[in-house]
Amino acid sequence: MPHPPPTPRPIAVFDLDGTLVRGDSFTHFTRALLRRSPWRAVAATLCVPILAPLYALHPTRRRAFALLLRLATIGLPPHRFAALATEFATERTSDGNRIPHTLDRARAHLAAGDRVVIATSCAEPLAAAICRELGLAPVDVVASRLTASRTGMRPLPACRGVRKVERIRAAGITGPITHAYTDSSVDLPLLTAAAHRYLIDPSPTHLSRIHTHLGATYVVLRSTEPSAP
Repeated sequence: MPHPPPTPRPIAVFDLDGTLVRGDSFTHFTRALLRRSPWRAVAATLCVPILAPLYALHPTRRRAFALLLRLATIGLPPHRFAALATEFATERTSDGNRIPHTLDRARAHLAAGDRVVIATSCAEPLAAAICRELGLAPVDVVASRLTASRTGMRPLPACRGVRKVERIRAAGITGPITHAYTDSSVDLPLLTAAAHRYLIDPSPTHLSRIHTHLGATYVVLRSTEPSAP
C-alpha cells in the first residue's frame, strides 16, 4: 500500500528591517562607511545639494543611494566590505534595535521545525551577518545583491516588492508560504502569497494600503502583544 505524501514543511518568511530590527540597516551601514574616513565624509557633504532633490522623489531615491554607496565603497575590497558588515551587525543587533516580539515568533517557528526565510532588500553580506548576530539559525537569507567594481559597490535590482517573491522561488523555496511577517505595504506581493499574514507595528499609511488590497485578512502584532505562531 503506497504511503501518503509527506506533509509540506511550513515556510515562514520574515522581512528584516522594521520587522526583526528597527530602521534601515543598509542605509545606516552606508553612512557608517562614509564616516570612516574624512575624505569620504567631506565628499558626501559636498554631494548633498545634488543628491537631496533625488532623495526627495521616490523614483530617483535609489539612484541617489547608489551614488552614495559607490562613494562609501570606492577602493574597498569585497572581503573588507564583508568584514566591516560583520562588525556593523553587532551594533545593529543591540537590544535597542531588536524587535523582540517578532524575534520570538521567528524562534518559535524554528523550534517547531518550520523553514524560516529572511527576505530583505538589505544587502546580502549585512543581512546574513545580522541574522547570525540575532542567533537565527538555520535560516535562509534572501537579500539584495551587490557587484564590485573599480568605482565601488553597485547595487543590483533590490530584493523588494514582487522581486522578493521571485527571489524566494529562485532560491529553490518553492513550497506554499504559510506565514509572512512584515511592517511594509511594499511587501504586498509576499503577503498576497502567504496563507497567514502578520503586520509588525505598521504605520497608519502602510496599514491603510494593505487593508485596501487585502481587506481584514491579516493580524497586526504590536510590541506589547504576546508572541506565539
